[in-house]
Amino acid sequence: MRCCAYSLAVFILADAQFNIPIPFGNIGLKKSSDGNLEITSNEGFSLFGFGGKRNLKLVAGNGTFNVEKEDIGIVNGSEYGGSGAFSFDKQRGIDVGQNVTLGGQTAVGGPGREGNFLMDLLHAIQNLTKKSS
Repeated sequence: MRCCAYSLAVFILADAQFNIPIPFGNIGLKKSSDGNLEITSNEGFSLFGFGGKRNLKLVAGNGTFNVEKEDIGIVNGSEYGGSGAFSFDKQRGIDVGQNVTLGGQTAVGGPGREGNFLMDLLHAIQNLTKKSS
């Protein structure tokens, strides 16, 4: 138990970087010199243009908090899915964002971008449902 406590203290207090491999991805732990702790998880698989990827990033410390998430399915070489972010920074304040990717088009959303997000999303759906001549 004492060994675990020492290990945890060393990890929290020392500038460190770890990259732990997992099947089809990795988990990363990084402590930067400015005191922020960054935890990342990346997973992905693609076989002949079909598969998916999932990414998660969490940054916390020194007046900063940031969460970014991406879930994408790959179908016939095209990406379909969404990503989003929520962050707080003592200089910039709160930021929230959401992206939706359909084929080759990405609709970017967030506060103040609702109209453009809906128009881009409708345009992407229309392009997907067009009949080929």
